[in-house]
Amino acid sequence: MITREVDYAIRTVLSLARRGMESPAAVATAALAEETGIPFRFLRRIVRKLVEGGILMSQRGNGGGVQLARPPDMVSLLSIITAVDRRSTKLNLCTINNTNCPRSSTCRVHHELHNLQNMLENRLDQITMVILLEDFSTHNHATQEAEATSH
Repeated sequence: MITREVDYAIRTVLSLARRGMESPAAVATAALAEETGIPFRFLRRIVRKLVEGGILMSQRGNGGGVQLARPPDMVSLLSIITAVDRRSTKLNLCTINNTNCPRSSTCRVHHELHNLQNMLENRLDQITMVILLEDFSTHNHATQEAEATSH
């Protein structure tokens, strides 16, 4: 299950990706918290995990803040999720580690769950911030055009 922490992490990275396309400057965590509506203390903990996971860079001091550590097309949903909460994409304990279930080598359910797990992770790895930003801007543009023509 996608936790609130993972949801906030995705929103944080999307916001930084959107900003980075306009200006690559670092953003103060307080400003980012206000922009995203994420409580500041919670965001600081999330940012720390994203920095440790290689998704973000953090700079202290005057003019410091956070920014993407790599281009938005190199940041996938899977990379964000695993940096914050590796278990949140797992379908079952047996898909985390075969030793969690002594029947995993003979269990047909384990085999199917393992296949589904691989498909889920592959798809999450294909969805990058660039794709999400393009879809979002395309959707917003189409919505704005539809609203303009209906008036």
